[in-house]
Formats: sequence, structure tokens, C-alpha cells
Amino acid sequence: MLSNEIEKYIKSLSTQKKCSPHTLRAYKRILESFLEFSGDISVQKLETDLIRDWLWNMKEGKKAIATQSQAVACLKSFGKYLVRSLALKHNPAAAIKNPKKPQRLVSFLSQKEIKEPFNIEDLFKTEFRENEGSLRARTLLELLYGAGLRISECANLTWESLNLSEELVRVLGKGNKERIVPLTKEAIKWLNKYKNFQMQSAVPCSPKSFVFSKNGEIPFNTRKLYSDIHNLLRSIGWEGKASPHVLRHTFATHLLENGANIVTVQRLLGHSSPNTTQIYTHVSAEMLKDSLKQAHPRSG
Repeated sequence: MLSNEIEKYIKSLSTQKKCSPHTLRAYKRILESFLEFSGDISVQKLETDLIRDWLWNMKEGKKAIATQSQAVACLKSFGKYLVRSLALKHNPAAAIKNPKKPQRLVSFLSQKEIKEPFNIEDLFKTEFRENEGSLRARTLLELLYGAGLRISECANLTWESLNLSEELVRVLGKGNKERIVPLTKEAIKWLNKYKNFQMQSAVPCSPKSFVFSKNGEIPFNTRKLYSDIHNLLRSIGWEGKASPHVLRHTFATHLLENGANIVTVQRLLGHSSPNTTQIYTHVSAEMLKDSLKQAHPRSG
């Protein structure tokens, strides 16, 4: 019966596969749910359509995509086990496809909205004052929007990773992958202002020193840098998600809006696959509509 095979399968995951307790609990819970749905049928009645019906039931129950995907992986693994143990000739879950993740729409500032945070320079001496915090936030703004860096990459920057004369920054991204990213002249201007302020405050700025740090040796954590950008975006009245990643999204979106190709944007962002960069192509439809209106004689 199916319950017996499930029990043996879970035991094999523990003794042979050496799966983690977390995986064991998750797979046991999934198979118990499937058993409740199917009943304790004979193994030979375990068919693809039955599995699809169960997965459809999960979907109707509004289970998260990640939960559905884990269920598919579990049933595929269980099916392989049944074939290996000669209980079945074919894996009934082999043809089951993972549920599609819903397309993620990114939050970004329009080209008009992004001008606002850059206009706060005149406010430094009045509302914000030119202190370490305001300079840090303004410098971060240039790195996030001007170079498309992640906030974690900003936190790990050292002064030797910046080649200000060549207008380049060497970034260590996800998976310790290194990339070289151009810096805007404004970014260089604010990095120099921030460095001078730090040096006047006796904060070490040697090549090995961290750029965003109280003492050069220990970088500010990403939570603090996140807070800098959050407060900056809220100060200009941005009502969307006020996070550093919004600025990175904005960087990529504006590049595509202004004609950059997706491979270039992929390299600048440090994505290993162009598929990851595809989330920014939401701008394409609007660009096509505008082009059609401008160029087609019957678009009016």
C-alpha cells in the first residue's frame, strides 16, 4: 500500500540520502497530505493524473508557488524511489512541470521622479546639514542609481576598489563574482567629498579601509545603509517601497528606456543570466507604444 512505501521512502531519505531534518519533515508532511487526498491506494494506482489533481487542489487552495514547487520535487523524488525499488516501472511524476512563478513587477522611480533626490544638495546646509550621515546617503544614492550597485556591495567597498582617476569601481558581487563598473562624474564628486569629510573627522581612508565605516576597519551594516536610503527617499515624498534596490531597479530601467541593450545592463548589474535581467523589460511595451504613435501614420 502507498502508506508503507511512503514510510520506507522517508526512512531511506534519512539513512541513505542523509537528508537534513528540515527536508525530512517537509517531505513527510507533503506525502501525508498526498496520502490524505488519494487514500491509502495500492502503489500501482499512483498515476500522473492523480498527482495533477492533487497539485490542482493545492493551487485552488491558494498554496504559495514555493510550496507547490516543493511538492512537485517531493513527488518526483518519491517516484524515482519507487522505480529504483521496483515497485513501479515508470515514475508517474516525471512529466509534472513546476508551477510558473508569477512575473515580478519591479518598483522604480520615473525619470522625472529620480531628479528629486538629486536636488537635495542645496538643502544640506539648511534642513539636512552637511554631516557624515547626509553625505553618506548622497554618496550611496550615486552608487545605487549611478552605478547600479547592490547595498551589500556598497557596504563592502574599500577605497582601493575605487579607481577615481579611471572612473571605475571594482565590485565583488553575489557568489564572489567580480565585475568592473563605470562611475559617473557625480559619483566621483560625492565620493571625494565624503572621503575629505571622513579624513577631517580622523576616520582612516587607507586603501584597505572600508568606504562606509566609522573607523575604516568595520563597515556599516547593510541595515544602517538601507535606513539612509529609506529616509532619503521618504524625504522627497516617494510613496513606493523606499529601499536601495528601488534605485538599482531604476538604474536598469532607465538604461533600457534610453536604448541600452539587455546584455549591457546584465553585465553592469552582475547578473549571471540575462533571464534575471528580463524583469526590467516591462519598459519595452510602453516604448513600443510610444514608437508606434510617433511613427505610424494611422496611430492617431
